[in-house]
Amino acid sequence: MKHYLFATLIFTALAGMFVQCQKAVAAEENQQSEITKTAGKSESTIGTNSPSDLSILIPTSYRKTSKGYPKNVENKNWFELYKEEKTGKWLIGKADLQISYDRDECSGDDVMILKSKNENAVLFFTNFKGLNENPETILENKPLFPEYNISFKFKGNEYMLSPMGRVVDDQQYVIPSSMVREKTDQELTDSQITNYVLSFSVDDDSYNLATINKIEFSTPKIIWIGDLNGDNLPDMILDLSDSYEVQHLFFYLSDSTDKEKPLKKVGDILVVSDC
Repeated sequence: MKHYLFATLIFTALAGMFVQCQKAVAAEENQQSEITKTAGKSESTIGTNSPSDLSILIPTSYRKTSKGYPKNVENKNWFELYKEEKTGKWLIGKADLQISYDRDECSGDDVMILKSKNENAVLFFTNFKGLNENPETILENKPLFPEYNISFKFKGNEYMLSPMGRVVDDQQYVIPSSMVREKTDQELTDSQITNYVLSFSVDDDSYNLATINKIEFSTPKIIWIGDLNGDNLPDMILDLSDSYEVQHLFFYLSDSTDKEKPLKKVGDILVVSDC
């Protein structure tokens, strides 16, 4: 009887070990299956985070005492939008940030200098949902002077950027709208703009993207417009600096769930370089 009970206990223990082993094998197979599924997804889509988590930087020098001085740069995973020199194509890739430190002789401040191995990088940013390594470019490097509307078509929709404002010459005389339209971009570069408003139209709906009280000797312009997050709607990077002594970039991403205002500002960065 004792031998029978002992044999039963041994059999039960072995059976339990066998079941646990089978469960472990099954769990490992499931995990491997999920990895395989993930690996099988298109590598062109690399974004995961929501825009609320977004951080942005630009390749420039940052004064330590300035409001926009970067913090915890090394602890974040950065991507960049850059123009490939050989092909002229705009791409997104992992940013290989080159960080150095120096002193600004003009202000006397210590500075952090951010660069990329890609000299044509225009913006560094953290990951976000839908980020695509092969974005579709619509427009690049276009001035946004008042009275010069910029329209474009994308995926069957009509879009327009409408800059408004009063252009003042170097003698502080207001230039009439009719004369502004006759001037070249170069002729307007040394002008001042007051009450600047930039509106964005989608088909027949229009709303404001930015309002700036005064722009002094700086050219508001499109850095890049295209589709970054793969939703077939335009995203934008704009330079709306209000002075030649600052850099102020605005980053807009599309929101396909908002039909009335599909383009939203998700970040802007201001860097001061005055003396």
